[in-house]
Amino acid sequence: MATELWLALQFPHLALDLLCRGQRPRGRAPMAVSATVARRPSIVDCNPVAARAGVRPGLPVAAAQALVADLQVHPCEPAAEAAALQRLAAFAYRYSSRVTVLAAHCTLLLEIGASRRLFGPAEALTQRLVLELQRLGYHARAGTAASPEAAQLAARHGRHLDPGRPIGPQVCELPLTSLRLDSAQGPTLENMGFRTVGEVMRLPRKALARRLGTEFVDYLDRLTGARPDPQTSWRPPERFESALDLPTGLHNVQALLFPLRRLFSELCGVLRALDRAVQEVSIHLRLAHDETSIRMGLQQPSRCEEHLQRLVREHLERLRVRAPVRRITLCAPTLLPYAARQGALWRGGEDRPVSIDSLLDRLRARLGRDGVSALAGIEDHRPERSWAAREPGTHAACTPRPYRPAWLLEHAQRCRIEDFRFICGPERIETGWWDGQDCRRDYFVVRDRAGSLLWVFREYKPRRGWYLHGLFA
Repeated sequence: MATELWLALQFPHLALDLLCRGQRPRGRAPMAVSATVARRPSIVDCNPVAARAGVRPGLPVAAAQALVADLQVHPCEPAAEAAALQRLAAFAYRYSSRVTVLAAHCTLLLEIGASRRLFGPAEALTQRLVLELQRLGYHARAGTAASPEAAQLAARHGRHLDPGRPIGPQVCELPLTSLRLDSAQGPTLENMGFRTVGEVMRLPRKALARRLGTEFVDYLDRLTGARPDPQTSWRPPERFESALDLPTGLHNVQALLFPLRRLFSELCGVLRALDRAVQEVSIHLRLAHDETSIRMGLQQPSRCEEHLQRLVREHLERLRVRAPVRRITLCAPTLLPYAARQGALWRGGEDRPVSIDSLLDRLRARLGRDGVSALAGIEDHRPERSWAAREPGTHAACTPRPYRPAWLLEHAQRCRIEDFRFICGPERIETGWWDGQDCRRDYFVVRDRAGSLLWVFREYKPRRGWYLHGLFA
């Protein structure tokens, strides 16, 4: 059995990430997030543009806005941050089946002891995951250790503790502020002259319990692995929903591609982690005083990011917005089982003709869902009544018929039989007496002087003569 190794991912700028990830870095205005402390709104985080102008955490909102006239301040939204952590847990589920969400600390815990056999050393796995999160617009600090608490401590300093060695000696030189201390414990230890984690750990446990309580001693025991620390496992969701705020608003439809690319990257990462696919997604755009939606339906369940991005571009070409877009929400109401297809053994082996399903998806994205239909045969001998438009991909049982063309004229046209050479026929069709549209015809396949194959008939009732009815490809 593999030794337990815990990876902690901390998101110290989660509120700011949710505010800024819908915009390119070079286009961002000075932004900050605030929270009310002691009835006074204060800055808790800001982006680099605002920081260069002098804004810093702890500054009153009024003072920050006086310092930077165009500073955009948005209040923290704990519910949005908690929802984001759930989506990030789904994204990280690809790397471990044991994921824990610590919403109070903006932290994810992953047990990656066994994952190293698939993804390589802990450092490489961590770097890969942090880079993937960065592409989605999230900034994470990471650390690994043999216990969940030690992993969180290591993440605060970006360290990887050796799981084969005792934890205490590896963290003894870290500053006292690395420990999880409440508002009373920190000043108490500082007044006692302690400055490092090692100095606290060398104290007798009974003395610590008397001064700081048994809960703090239990915390130290969980940190060093002396006490078990079971974690509550995260459960995969049944649907996906993610939103991006656009504080400055986007007027250009093509500018929506960047935030949508991040949303679909997040969706496809979650789908790969959960081994799921989607057949329907919805994009909701919230404008200044209105809302609009785009519904994307697929012929087959898919999790191909490239295919979904291509369909989004097709939809955006038909979209017209009359006001700035303030928020984008991507929703997949149902996550379906993924049916894997055989992949390519070597590079370039996947170069094959576009599948009919992919083609239908693109046509519907460009022409609208009702703009693409399939033809299906129905049980009626009259050619003009023997077909109907159906949903592409559906099949209707139909009795096999003789050789007939796919193209029929809307109205049969009179023709001169002397201009044709007979190839085969006749096919007698005599039916329709029960609905008042009875016919009596003999159909022939003929070739005209230009070499084209045509479908003609001789009618006996209600009017006599020869008529051109269809053309063969």
